[in-house]
Amino acid sequence: MTQQKVPERYYDLCYDLKIPHVHNSLSHLHSTIKSTMIARALILCSFICSAFASNSTIVSYTGAIREGAFRYHYDESVPNACDTVLFIGVGTAMSVNDYDQISSLIVTGKPIVTIISDHDPRWFVKLSSKKFASFYNEMTGSLQSLVPACKGKDPMILVGAHSASGQASIEALPNLKRKPDGYVGLDPFKINERKMKIDKSIPTLEWGFAKTTCAVKIGQAAKPAYKISSKNHRVFYRVDNISEAIAHCVFTDKGCGFVCGMKSQGSWVRDAVAKSIHAFVSAIESGDFQKEAFALPIENGSFELFVNDEDPDAKSEL
Repeated sequence: MTQQKVPERYYDLCYDLKIPHVHNSLSHLHSTIKSTMIARALILCSFICSAFASNSTIVSYTGAIREGAFRYHYDESVPNACDTVLFIGVGTAMSVNDYDQISSLIVTGKPIVTIISDHDPRWFVKLSSKKFASFYNEMTGSLQSLVPACKGKDPMILVGAHSASGQASIEALPNLKRKPDGYVGLDPFKINERKMKIDKSIPTLEWGFAKTTCAVKIGQAAKPAYKISSKNHRVFYRVDNISEAIAHCVFTDKGCGFVCGMKSQGSWVRDAVAKSIHAFVSAIESGDFQKEAFALPIENGSFELFVNDEDPDAKSEL
């Protein structure tokens, strides 16, 4: 059966909100009206893109370089599938094959390549910032030859990590030859607010939790990663897991084995993370980090959203 590709005009609508008569007039409208129009456009985008989702062709491939292992995913039915490349470092005791679900959600219908990366595949602990930097530097320099969709492309680069790769990735930032255009943390750990920092020019997107699970203390994870980021372009989603039915490894396909098993709830988190990454990419491109752009319609779950100068240490509503 021939795969039907998403027409470029629908792709532009869904990804960039380029609706001519609306896009050209938004800047002249009151902020409240602007928010309403954006919300309506997002609903329309969701409807249109979902109509083509069944025609997506996800390409996945597992490979290795001297510096580590990788598994990339992209939707070859999307024009310019390598506009953005997102690296996500694996967590403790995890492999590059453990994040297929969230990767597919991120790339389906979007011009994004997700590369799940393991900078230390021979060891279950992923804390080495030196190895993370070496892996990233080699991969970013070889993208055009390693990923077919990236041949001849110069994509936006996002660097990110889950769990212990979070510490490695943030500590590695000063040693990355190509400075990333953004940082994505999936409950990154172990983050020391006093000793670690993120370059203020790098926008950040963090996902974390209201309650500690799997020994990943909330005071050493996504919240401090948000706090050490620039107040001009930072986003933090704090998932309501007070009941402990959602845990630290919800971003993976089946949990983190003996380290942190999958709990009974939370499948909505992976889809929400994907949508937030789409919004994050759009915000980086436009330079507009308004909170309403990161509001997500969620069923069967809840979270708190903090953007820019909002304080996650203020009294929680969860």
